[in-house]
Parts: sequence; structure tokens; C-alpha cells
Amino acid sequence: MNTIIQIAGTVPSSFFYYKLNKELQTFQIKKIASNSTSFFHALSTIYLGLIYFYTNKYAYLMQINTGGYFLFDLYYLINDGKYDLLRIMYFYHHIVLYPYLLISYKYHYWPQIIFFGELSNIPNYLVYYSLKNDEKKKLWKGYKSKKTKVLLRIQLYFYGFIRVLILGYYAYLEYHNPKLPKFVLSVLMLYPFGLLWFFAMLKQYIYLKKY
Repeated sequence: MNTIIQIAGTVPSSFFYYKLNKELQTFQIKKIASNSTSFFHALSTIYLGLIYFYTNKYAYLMQINTGGYFLFDLYYLINDGKYDLLRIMYFYHHIVLYPYLLISYKYHYWPQIIFFGELSNIPNYLVYYSLKNDEKKKLWKGYKSKKTKVLLRIQLYFYGFIRVLILGYYAYLEYHNPKLPKFVLSVLMLYPFGLLWFFAMLKQYIYLKKY
């Protein structure tokens, strides 16, 4: 599919995510609505990824869907006006990853990387919902319910297996790809970011085991 058409397709996709987020904010607080919007993107990416793996076609649907979400999220971050380290990492993630989605899926591994990346994120959204529900109980600072602790354990194992092993495998293949454009090296830097996030989860899990 023509790259210009792919890029143009991100505009209506971005508008969809904007409208979805606005609709969610009619019955959810802003942060929960943002989490729900991201959760929808992850689920839709997994669905479109399965279509691609089954047919070996329609990779452009993943490009348009994720490109639109990135554009929406960049707008959301700028509009929010907070620029801490985590948000700066989101900026970097979206800006370097989007051009990667525009190169040929026949010679590169971005469909697999996007699919497994979003699959690994699924427990993150569930943990966020559960943590917010724990906060509503107003028991004590740092209180975590049994449900949250179970989800945190699932998050650690699920995220670790996919991000460290599966995405590590595809990052290795892409790094040794003879057709690798130089700019993709900036994308591969996202892998150590994922490792840092995994170790942060591991540290939190060890802390919870003690108390």
C-alpha cells in the first residue's frame, strides 16, 4: 500500500481515538479514560495482528491503527502539558516507532514487534484499573488488594516473557537484517527501555513479597 495513503489514513484513525477518549471521559475520570483508550488500542492491534498472521496481508491496517493512536497520544501528552521522564519516553517511543511502521513488512519484523509489544501491555492496563479501585477504598497509603497482587504477578511474568525473550528475539533478527535502515537503530533502543520497566516491576514484586 502506498506510504502516502498509509500516512493519510492515520488522520481519521487519530480522530477516532480522540472521539473514543472523549466519549469515555463522559463516564470515567480522565486518567481511567486514557487507560481505557490505550487498552482498546492494544486489543485492536492484537486483533489486526492475528488477521495479518493468518492471511499474510493487510499489514497496513496495523500501520493505520497504531499510527492514528500515536498521533492522538502525542496530542494528548502535549495538551496535558506534563513532561516528566515517563512522558518524554512516550514521546520518544511514538516518534521513532512510527516511521518504522512505514517500511516494508516483507523485509522487516515490525508487525511481530507491534503485535507482541501490545500483547505484553495487556496486564498493565488491568493492573492500573485494579490499583485505582484500591485507591477508592482509602484504607492506607500503598494498599494493594489480593486481586491487585495477583495481577501484578501476572504482569511481571507475562511482560517479562514477551518483552525480554520474544521481543529480544525479533530485535536480534532486525539488528542483523541486511536491509536494516540506519534510523531503525533508534527503534531498537526501545528494547533496553522495556528491560528497565521489567526490572522496575521485578523490584516492586520483591517488595510486595516481603510485606
